[in-house]
Amino acid sequence: MDLYEKQEKMLWYLQILIFAGAFLVYWQIGGDQKLVQIILAVLSVLSLTLDRFYFSAKIRQDVYPSYSVAYGLIVLYAILLLVQFVGIIQLPFFEGKRGYLLWVLTPAFSLLWKTKFIAFREWDQEG
Repeated sequence: MDLYEKQEKMLWYLQILIFAGAFLVYWQIGGDQKLVQIILAVLSVLSLTLDRFYFSAKIRQDVYPSYSVAYGLIVLYAILLLVQFVGIIQLPFFEGKRGYLLWVLTPAFSLLWKTKFIAFREWDQEG
């Protein structure tokens, strides 16, 4: 395992902590805690972007179109949540307690994407 794969795994572990933190914040919802969820969601997307464009190039791993589509959907989802939060658009679906839960989905989707990306690479190396 080379240095970039080790760094990518550390970023994956960090993504697990981001997801756990977002889930914990969801259960401890308070007045200012939505900002914490937003920060965790943005960190999650940044982590995913670093994995998608930096580590996949350094490791020379092929990025299949399905991975690119999944990455794009996660980023679009996060952008939609940010646009809703800023107030550019108002969608009733994203209001209230449900809106807090939707912020947890960004780190969850990012973690799933990274887990699948890392797991399939390791399965390909074993085969």
